[in-house]
Amino acid sequence: MKNGHALASYCALAVLVDLLHIGTHSERQAIADEMLNHDVMDLCLKNIDSWLCSYRRLAASTIRSLAGLIGDRISAGTIADIIAKMCAFVLQGPRFFVEQFHAPETKWQGGIIVLRGLNATEAEVAKCALRYSGLAHDDALWAAQGLVCTYPVLSAKFRLEILKKRPEIVDLLFDCAITPRPAWYPERQADAVACEILALLFQWPPYVVPGVSSPLDGSLRTQEWKALSQALTILTSREEWSGRLIEVWMRVEEEDWRHVDSLFHNVKNYGAKTLLGKRTFQLAFELRGIKRISILRLITTLTHAADSCGITNAELESLLRVAYVASQKIKQADKETEEDHLMHVERTQDMFGVQVGDSRIAPQVDSPLQIAEETVMGPTALARLFAMLGQRGVLDSIQTLKKAPSGLSTATSLDQVQMITHPGVIRKFLLIAIRRVESRTESGRKVAQSNPCYARMHFMSSAELGAALVSFDRYTRGKYAEEVKGVRKQLVVALGNASEMATRTGQSQTALSLALGAITSAESIPDTEGLDEAITAKNMRRADQARATLRQG
Repeated sequence: MKNGHALASYCALAVLVDLLHIGTHSERQAIADEMLNHDVMDLCLKNIDSWLCSYRRLAASTIRSLAGLIGDRISAGTIADIIAKMCAFVLQGPRFFVEQFHAPETKWQGGIIVLRGLNATEAEVAKCALRYSGLAHDDALWAAQGLVCTYPVLSAKFRLEILKKRPEIVDLLFDCAITPRPAWYPERQADAVACEILALLFQWPPYVVPGVSSPLDGSLRTQEWKALSQALTILTSREEWSGRLIEVWMRVEEEDWRHVDSLFHNVKNYGAKTLLGKRTFQLAFELRGIKRISILRLITTLTHAADSCGITNAELESLLRVAYVASQKIKQADKETEEDHLMHVERTQDMFGVQVGDSRIAPQVDSPLQIAEETVMGPTALARLFAMLGQRGVLDSIQTLKKAPSGLSTATSLDQVQMITHPGVIRKFLLIAIRRVESRTESGRKVAQSNPCYARMHFMSSAELGAALVSFDRYTRGKYAEEVKGVRKQLVVALGNASEMATRTGQSQTALSLALGAITSAESIPDTEGLDEAITAKNMRRADQARATLRQG
């Protein structure tokens, strides 16, 4: 009787979830609103700890399906509770599922729910437990992601409230991000999604290019920055925070592609009916790339709050190796050499076109999370780390150290830090970084007509790298002026192009902010940069056009 009632309850909620995937958007919205009015979130939070593993997965998949439809109706506190619950569920691992699929009183879940009534032996059903747990854990992290991946993006103040309610979710997300790839579910996505959530929680407002000031800044940007810096303080208050960032990176770096390949070829041992296809295999490396750029994004953002967050010199130096490795040249894709092809896929992965909520039900909008590929984020992170060390007056003195500074990560040696900060290496890096600014702007031009939103991301990330190099030049008092010559002009051009793309996509406030940033950046440019007056005039026209559109409402 108990199992019969459990199955009926499961099917009832499962049918409602299925209804969220059919019909018009308004029909799905009406169903979601009705479910929310009947306290479905409370039910899911209760069921994630259910005595049945199938209920736990259904709770996760229900929130995942609802997120894109009701995310704006859920409080910061509830979102914090859900993220914590979903992470804890993932970190429990597969044991509970395995026990349930073997126990006489609960093994019916495998035969009826997982295999959908297919004729299978008990041994075959039990074998599915591990893979079923992997699917459930992916659902859980996607559910959490869907609640913070919104459009318009959540304000920094709202995200701060989430972190204040449950600051431990930072630790939980890092724990999820470093879990080893399971042999029974090698295509897992949960670790990369955990990194996405971290990036979402600590992201900049969409109209801001970090490091670029604008006369438009005013009170709104001040309030947003205050909330973001407080959120970053929560991150840096967690024990071993810098070590956790490095650990996520190292887990990716140390995982050999041949090991991943062997796991994909052995999934039939865990109940998979067929081998996973080439597209799924490549996706595993795209997800590795997402982990890499998410970590680089966090490092770069943290440098802007290094002083207010109390980040030590040793912590900045500990992160140098990650940013340096990420700045290295990427080999061209070669399908004849599988390793080179996969590494190219991984290191050229960016984040754009992220769907709001469950991708099966949410309409496509401008991407709420945008992170440039490693060839841009790596140099940006490294330039920002150099800039902060230069501002603190310790960049040059690193070469004279006789022993590793106290607090330096065990994953980073003094030799590495001294090599990376050697003036000759810095000069070589700066020349590479300048070319990356130029090539990023050029890649934006190539997609400007076909996809202005994507082009805007290219231009804004080019501008951010340019701004990081300008900051480095300022904080090192012109020591490397010759190497960064021309970057100020490139910064102005990139900002102007980004403003133009924002105008084309109807984002007038962003267009105005970017145009004013370009105008302000042009004011201090020396004549040797060769900035054409026509560029400044064009940016002024862009600012005027954006103002006129905003006045019209």
